[in-house]
Amino acid sequence: MPGNTFTEATTAAPAIASADGSPKRILLRFTKEEEKVLRRKIDRYLMPLITTLFVLAFLDRSNIGNARIAGLQESFNLSSNQFDWLLTAFYISYISFEWVGFLWNVVPAHIYVTMCLFGWGLVASLQSVTFNYWSLFILRFLLGIGEASFGPGVPMYLSFFYLRKEMGFRTGIFMSAAPLSTAFAGTIAYFITSVADHTPIDSWRVLLFVEGIPCMLMACIAWNYLPDRPSTAYFLDLKDKIIVRSRYRRRIEVEGEQVSHTGSHGFKWEEAIEVLQDPKVYVTASMFFLANIAYASMPVFLPLILRDMGYESITAQGLSAPPYLVAYVVVLLTTYLSDKRQSRAEFIIFHSSISAAGYLVLAISRDTFTRYCAIFFVASGFFSVVTVVIAWTVNNQSSESGKGTGMVMLNTIGQCGPLIGTRLYPESDAPYYERGMIICSVAMFTVAILAIMLRRHLARLNAESYEEERYRLIDDEYSSPSVPSIADEDEDEYEDEDDEDGDEDISRYEVITVAEARQLREEHGFNIDILDDEGTVDTILKNGAKLVAKKQAQTFKYML
Repeated sequence: MPGNTFTEATTAAPAIASADGSPKRILLRFTKEEEKVLRRKIDRYLMPLITTLFVLAFLDRSNIGNARIAGLQESFNLSSNQFDWLLTAFYISYISFEWVGFLWNVVPAHIYVTMCLFGWGLVASLQSVTFNYWSLFILRFLLGIGEASFGPGVPMYLSFFYLRKEMGFRTGIFMSAAPLSTAFAGTIAYFITSVADHTPIDSWRVLLFVEGIPCMLMACIAWNYLPDRPSTAYFLDLKDKIIVRSRYRRRIEVEGEQVSHTGSHGFKWEEAIEVLQDPKVYVTASMFFLANIAYASMPVFLPLILRDMGYESITAQGLSAPPYLVAYVVVLLTTYLSDKRQSRAEFIIFHSSISAAGYLVLAISRDTFTRYCAIFFVASGFFSVVTVVIAWTVNNQSSESGKGTGMVMLNTIGQCGPLIGTRLYPESDAPYYERGMIICSVAMFTVAILAIMLRRHLARLNAESYEEERYRLIDDEYSSPSVPSIADEDEDEYEDEDDEDGDEDISRYEVITVAEARQLREEHGFNIDILDDEGTVDTILKNGAKLVAKKQAQTFKYML
């Protein structure tokens, strides 16, 4: 369970005294396949929980659209403008409290997330007992505070567990919860309102009450099962944590990241200020802003748009689900391919373009079936763009405080998009909403243009960095405090970690202490490979130093 029990990484080789008093180094040897097993274990225990939490967050955020056509607007006699302000209230607080995301680096995750979950779940359920427009407005504002504390910081939290090349797909799993929850929102709303129609309680009140309860229940699970860091994860044994330590060291030595060595929580203002001066952050934030115009508006207004196409309210609830189920699959496929190709921009360009084209069809076409089919392209496009932009932002910041600041800036600027998006579909524009569709189309085309520009800029920076690294002198002092985390017996056999055709038996090493060696022997017996011969260790570390230098020269500073 959560607790501070183990140091995640150290760049200094442990000074262990041997029998004659000289320093002694011990290595744990493990294979690439064992590292993959570790990564799958983290996936298995962490990703379902994080994804479930974000499903609930997005469900509580967007279900007001389902409540609208279930009778909310008639109960309070709301004008179209008043309903738009209910949506805007959420995003005003969501933007204003983005800075709370810094607390992911300060408060242990299991405590922090539990507080967030219970808080916004309670507020979401209390919306069901509101008695007028202003009471609902206040609760929507409070709901924005609760969700601003959670969602924007999750990609940074995932970066504690995964390498840069692994982040895209994991961000995709997490962010695919948005289309998945939107699909569930339509389906769940359909069944809840169908049942509630046979009760004396307003259907929209039952809907909001029921959908807020799971968050409060999940708060108990988060408290007990959400790890703060890999070093405190209850599902990892000592060997797993040593491999994690090796992965952390690889991030420092090969990928150039500045990760926490101690596993302690903290924030470095100098790193944050450096990020604030980086123009890349503002370009990705602008892309996020434009994509969010569509991302925030379509899930809320889709039931209304479908109703105005001629479908009954209950049917519109059900028809809103299929486009988002398709988007869920597309997001996962996109992020998987993005990680395999180690590329972000090309997928942003592709999906923003098809989304923009879909919006044009919605603006121009008058055929109901054609317009419904266009929604599939629109939803798949903007959900994929938002997901890949988030991964791109995290990938191109080297420190934990930098990642946190980058995510805060991304969301502070990017979440202003919904302030526009939530006002794009007034009832006066029904039934085709041409103005809103055209604005979203232009926004998504602009995202594609910005992605092309940023990719060219990063390629130029990578070229400059490569030339500098290529001619860098390699320090041959193998007894220096920095001990390589990647050390193969034959450096020419080294394959990329995600190369499925590579040799799974390639050895990797991590320096361990005598106490760790003894504990590993007790836990694993002779099924674990520990090396303590000084000659062998020295040879391995020398080869490792050469390989680290080689990988540094081959690793681009920025992901395109």
